[in-house]
Formats: sequence, C-alpha cells, structure tokens
Amino acid sequence: MNNNEEKFIIAKQLHSSGRIKEAQNIYLKLSKIYKKNHLLFYLLGTTFLQLKEYNKAIREFEISLRHNSNHPETYNNLGIALAEKKIYSEALINYGKAIEIKNDFIDAYLNRGISLNKLEKYQDAINNFKFVIKLQPENSKAYNNLGNVFKKLKNFSEAINSYDKAINLKNDYFEAISNKADVLHSQNRFEDSLTELNKIFKHDPNFLGLTQKIISNKMSIFNWENFDNLKNLMKKDLLNSKIFLDPLFIFYLFDDPKIQRINSKKFIECEFENYKKIKFQKNKKRNKNDKIKIGYFCGDFHNHPVLHIMTEIFKNHNKSDFEVVAFSHGPEKKNNIWKNSITKYFEKFYDVNNISDKEILRLANHEKIDIAVNLTGLTKYSRTGIFFNRVAPVQVSYLGYPGTSAIKEIDYIIADRNVIPENDQKFYSEKVCYLPKCYIPSSNDVLLKSSNQKFKRSEFNLAKDEIVFCAFHNPYKINPEIFNVWINILKKTKKSVLWIKTNNETARKNLKNEAKKRGLDPKRIIFAEGIENINDHIERLKLADIFLDSHPYNSHSTIYDYLRANLPMVIRNGNSFPSRVGASIYSSLNLSDLVAKNETEYENIAVELANNKSKLLKFKNHIKNQINNNYLFDGKKFTTDLEKLYREILIKI
Repeated sequence: MNNNEEKFIIAKQLHSSGRIKEAQNIYLKLSKIYKKNHLLFYLLGTTFLQLKEYNKAIREFEISLRHNSNHPETYNNLGIALAEKKIYSEALINYGKAIEIKNDFIDAYLNRGISLNKLEKYQDAINNFKFVIKLQPENSKAYNNLGNVFKKLKNFSEAINSYDKAINLKNDYFEAISNKADVLHSQNRFEDSLTELNKIFKHDPNFLGLTQKIISNKMSIFNWENFDNLKNLMKKDLLNSKIFLDPLFIFYLFDDPKIQRINSKKFIECEFENYKKIKFQKNKKRNKNDKIKIGYFCGDFHNHPVLHIMTEIFKNHNKSDFEVVAFSHGPEKKNNIWKNSITKYFEKFYDVNNISDKEILRLANHEKIDIAVNLTGLTKYSRTGIFFNRVAPVQVSYLGYPGTSAIKEIDYIIADRNVIPENDQKFYSEKVCYLPKCYIPSSNDVLLKSSNQKFKRSEFNLAKDEIVFCAFHNPYKINPEIFNVWINILKKTKKSVLWIKTNNETARKNLKNEAKKRGLDPKRIIFAEGIENINDHIERLKLADIFLDSHPYNSHSTIYDYLRANLPMVIRNGNSFPSRVGASIYSSLNLSDLVAKNETEYENIAVELANNKSKLLKFKNHIKNQINNNYLFDGKKFTTDLEKLYREILIKI
C-alpha cells in the first residue's frame, strides 16, 4: 500500500466520523493525482453535498459519472444536490437512473417521491412512498413523507394516520411530530397541536421553527402562558442566528421595522439560497408612444381584502393611457363571485397558478409588461421567483404586504408618509414612492349592498343600554398588552362590554379567564361568530358603539367596514408600517383625534368617547359625512394619483 492509498483510507475514516472538511481536503489533493477514480470524486462530491455547497457537489458527481456511469449512489446524490437547488425535473431523471441500476434502492425511491411531491405530482409521489413501505414496512421516513403528500392534498385524516405510523416506528421522530402538529393546527385543533409540539420542546427546544409554531397555536386560543419568554426567545434567535419567522407572522409580534427587515432578508436568502436565475429572451424597450402596460400579479383574486380594495382601481384605470393585465397565481376558488366581478376590467386575465416561473416570465414578456405590481408580497401564494428574475423593467410592491420584500430586484414600494416616514426608508430594500395622501383606498362597492338583515342587540346577548366596545380581530392580533388596555377601558366605563369574534370554545374560555385574572367580571366579555356575507357583517357592526383597534398590527382594509358601519375606532399608532395604517387612514379622514401615541392616550380616548355621548355622536356624524365626500372613497381620484405615480417611476428607467 503506497502513501496515497493510505491517505485515501484515512480520508474515508475522517469522513465517516463526521470530520467532513478534513476529509474533503485530502480528497481534493488526491483528485489531482487520481483523475479517473470515480469513487474518489463521488466521495468528494458527497462532502460538498454535506456542506451544502451544491454547485460543487454537482460538478464532482458529474465527473464521477463520466468515469463510471453505473454507480447508483452517485446518481442518487446528484439528484439530491439538484433538488436542493430546486431543479426537481433533473433530480427525477437521476433518481430514475439510480433505480434502473438498483431496483430496490430505497433512498432513491424516497428522494424521487419527495421531488414528485414538490412538482405536485401527488399520485406518483404516493406510489413511490408506498413502494418503499412494501419493501421496508418499518421505514418511518416513507410514512412521514406520505403524510406530507396527504397534507398537501388536504386529506388530513390520512396525513395524521401516516405521521402516527412514522412516530410509532420512531418515537423521537421530531420532524413527523412537527408535521402532525401542523395538520392539527390547520384543523383548528390548537390544543392538540400544542400537545404534540411540547413533546419536541421537552427534548429539543431549539428544533427549527418550534418556538414560532408554539406561539402561533397559543395566540390562536389566547393562551398567553409564558408568552413574553417565548417572544423574547424568538427575538434572540432572530437576531443571533439564521432562523427567521413567517414574514407575515412577525408583524403580529414586533413593532420594529429593523427586526422586520432582518427577518425578510433572512427569508429571501433562504428562499433563493440555491435558486438559479432563469434565462429567457427579453423584449426591447417600449415605444414612448405606447400605452403603459401594467401587470398586476396577485395570489388573492378571491374574497380577500386586497381584491376588495383593488377593484375600484382596476375599474377606474384610464384605458386610453393604460392597458391592464392580471396574473392570478393563487389557487382557484369555487363559486368565485369576487374574481368573476373584476375580470371585465382587464385587457387580459391569466390564471398562472399551475405554470412554472419560467412560463410566467415568458408570458409577461410576450405581453410587454412595463410595470409589474406585486400585490401579494411575501404572504401566502406569493411567487417571489418571478420578481427575482425581473418580470418587467419596473417592479413595484403594493398593498398586500406591509413591509419590505428584501428583494433587490423590486424597485419601488408604494406607500404614504404616515406608514413609511422618510426617516424609515433605510429599513426598505425598495425605493419608497409616495402617494399624496393615504396609500390605501376604500374597499370596493361592487358587491356592497344594503343588508336584508335587521339585527337586534338581544340576538347577540348585548343589552340596549350598555356601551359596546367591538374588537372583531384575527386572534393573532390580540396580545396580552392590548388586552390589558381594553380591560382598563372597561373598568373605567360603566355598563360597558367587550364584543369579540371567535367561535373556538377554548379561546372563549381562556379569554374569560384572562379577564378574571385582571379583576374584570368575565360576563362583560361577549362573543360573536363570524358572518360570511360582507353586507350582513357591516350591518351587525352597527350594533356596537366604538371599535377598539389592535396593536402592533392594525386593522387595514377592514377599517372601511367599520366606517361604513358608522363606527368610530380608537387607534394606537406605532413604529412600523403595520402599526401605522390606522393612523394613515384616519389622518386622511380628519379623525386624528382618535389616534393615540401610547397606551395611556388610547385608554383616555376610548373612555372619553364612552362617557361623552355627544362627542361620540359628533364623530359618527363626521364619519357619515366623510364617506360621502372624502377622497379615499373616490375610486377615480385615487386611481388618477396612482397612475401619475406609475408614469413618474416609468420615466426614471
């Protein structure tokens, strides 16, 4: 045995013991000597794969295959590296070659199933996982991944059944436990989800994403036990490690634009860590005399606040100067009357949910889109990849996401000086372009009609002579801090109740207990269920006297529902975009007297309104007048200002 052979043995020993970098250094030196040793290049590629250097791993695996095209492990690992770069179709080819050579190659079947799931080829993925289970009934990974397919198909009972089988085979399989918890959460089984997550927390409190999942379930049912500690732990992890939160979820917890930007940046870095930019033929620059072509990209063309707001803009675009095209990349909804009501306002309406980023880019390029408007941001159903590849010469973020996208290819974010003061521009990767007044117009009137319902307070356990403070918020928006303020308001006002919307019995029980802890009679917390019909919802709101806004995530477009119900709102202004929206709207409506700078001021405004009936009536009359006359309720005027902004940013390129 010569010296180099000894080095090879040592390298393999180091490799197997987990000393990856040391092994890699030896492999690299040997690769310059043994240039045709396929096993050496396979092992070298494996070290790069383990160190997440996927491009280098691919290169070494391809060299290995040039010298031996009959090695299934190399094909399998090459597939893994390609899948990590989200090149799933090529990954599938390599898994297939591995299986051709070795037809009982368990790992290759597993990996192929995972890539098929990513490509939404669900039945093929199921077949691969079931084949693994047939060959190896004790394979917990196969059951876990089978559960992941069923979760995507929303077959939750089968998903849970698969996860349970995985956990029974391996009781410390934290990934499967976490996946099961996700399904339970999606079924609104928040306590059951917490039970599963706590199993992980006992053994591995640093498990990826665990803290966010725990706090998300807790917030869903107003379980605020250990809330501050969890929040601080989350903040510490966010600032000191690679961990990030769901881009929307962070707005519920931290009123800090710096933290919000850090989180968005980490999310995008993770999202595009191994993303290969798409090459496609781009059209030449537009003719200056052509109509300006706006492409609206949105995952929420259904019964969603973004569509409610944007309808007036779509409707009022000046078709002489602008051509408007829609790209809908959200899932299709049954009986989608909202979408059906707005398609007529577009020159073309494309459903692109089921086509690739590359196909969307080609389609938008064919349409010669001048300005691409991202209405979804980093929320659910986003397609950030198309903006990362620049789908239009000018790319704009607007409305759907109240924060920075952290995508340098998005040129502008549309805002106003209330939500993004000039001193806060440093927290945005985009250039901030300002509308002259509030950035968010009134939601549309297309489907808003007078309700056929005539509600009475008695139907909802509300007394005629009591002050009803309404707080119909998503549970995520209600935290211990703002609830403390609400309790103080109730204590300072006689014959008052707090009206909250939730149909979850555990949430109701927990909130009553929280009221009792703070010295308030739990009977003064009244609960309501949701009403699907928007017109009936607005009609019911009229039963309340005062709306109490949330903090740090304000109400946004729903503010217009409360205004239509002639319902004054007390608002707590904050430090970041999501906590400044209410103040922005109310500033434009000349209602700034209802906007508080801090909790004490918020309390005082609410108590004063409740105790001063003439003042309350004055604000109600003012609101009624604003609805009939204010700029924010004039779709034509607002759209004209938006078009002016589009022209200005197009000139700059």
